[in-house]
Amino acid sequence: MIPDLVVAAGTVVLPGGAVPADVEITGERISGLRAAGGGEGRARLDARGLIVLPGGVDPHVHFLVSFMGQRSVYDFASGGIAALRGGTTTVIDFALPRRGGAMLAGLAHRRRQADPGVTVDYGLHLIVTDVNPASLGELASLRAAGVSSLKVYTTYEEDGLRLDDGALHALMARAAAEGMQIVLHAENDAIIARLRREAVAAGHRAPRFHALTRPPVTEIEAIGRAIAFARDTGCALHILHLAAAGALPLVAAARREGLRVTAETCTHYLALTDEALAGPDGSHFVMSPPLRPAANRDLLWQGLRAGPLTAVTSDEVSYPAAAKTPGAGTFADIANGCPGVEARLPVLYTLGVAAGRIGLERLAQVFATWPAQMFGLGGRKGRIAPGMDADLVVIDPAARRVMTAACHYGPIGYTPFAGMELCGWPVATVARGAVVVREGEFLGAAGRGRFLARGPADACAEDR
Repeated sequence: MIPDLVVAAGTVVLPGGAVPADVEITGERISGLRAAGGGEGRARLDARGLIVLPGGVDPHVHFLVSFMGQRSVYDFASGGIAALRGGTTTVIDFALPRRGGAMLAGLAHRRRQADPGVTVDYGLHLIVTDVNPASLGELASLRAAGVSSLKVYTTYEEDGLRLDDGALHALMARAAAEGMQIVLHAENDAIIARLRREAVAAGHRAPRFHALTRPPVTEIEAIGRAIAFARDTGCALHILHLAAAGALPLVAAARREGLRVTAETCTHYLALTDEALAGPDGSHFVMSPPLRPAANRDLLWQGLRAGPLTAVTSDEVSYPAAAKTPGAGTFADIANGCPGVEARLPVLYTLGVAAGRIGLERLAQVFATWPAQMFGLGGRKGRIAPGMDADLVVIDPAARRVMTAACHYGPIGYTPFAGMELCGWPVATVARGAVVVREGEFLGAAGRGRFLARGPADACAEDR
């Protein structure tokens, strides 16, 4: 059978390493691998001199989100285009039923928002803000609806998001029984609230106080507490956006113990330091957890190279530049978060592969393979192999671009990576067998993305 598309003569990053090969695609699946240059197909994508990676899986994005009085630029159509332009073909976003609302209703509402125009394949984590007999009774139905992960915040009490310890422990016990996992925003709310009150009372308004009032101990303590709950309940636990390197030994010890604990960091923590908060555009760099010093950044790279970090996500939130300006307020009034879904791959390639910190195989693992496995998509996403969804990104290792606000899709107005020269930009992105981006131009269609019903984690990533 003649394949529909051949991605020809590229350096293809396979689970066993990078090799010259042709990738053959029939319909929406990878149908075969051949020696480079030998494949024939109805259409051909020339990848000579280029690198072919599995399409990225970013399990931590926020499209169409409102928080702290601000609204994101990206919805599920435009955010999906940004993801695809950056080589990410699968995302996992969040559904948020507010306190007092049914979780299944929150899931249905989010799908109504996403499905008509979504441009990228997506899944959903369900944010839990209430723990009571009714909400616990919904978990089995959520699981049947394709949601296998529950997000919990241990902070943001003022926004109606935080769960206290009793609620978190009860949720983890029930989630374990239902084969679900917890994905955790881990910060100690009481310490942050006290330090923030004291700083504001002392007249400290500048963005750098955002980091000073969220010291590393706030992360480390909350992560250690959650791991203790995971040990007691048997619940799988994933730590979101780990920024404080002092927590890495806790995650590593839990994994050695055999607990189902994983952790991610984000591209901004690997690229930036807390010095950015003291700059003229310091408000652009307010995110939670906050940026940390350069020595901490180096330890995160070690954690990525040798363990225990098993994913790099964007934590994408596309607030426009105007929304990141405190105005008459203080650091505590700046909307938390920054854009990054489109830059995730070139940041990882430039600072990781090109800088000699990681190899191509590790890049593929933390960009695509392990996130897919960690969130129940490993049977169809995240690897280049026959039978898998034909999700690929072709990158040019020599293509270089100095980052400006114009590098992001849409009218965001700034980039946290401004001034950095990044290489490894996507030349083409293939999603379920179709070339949906070529040289930055979106060729897909609104509504082509699909909701992905997810099962339990395929593996606790690789023991490392």
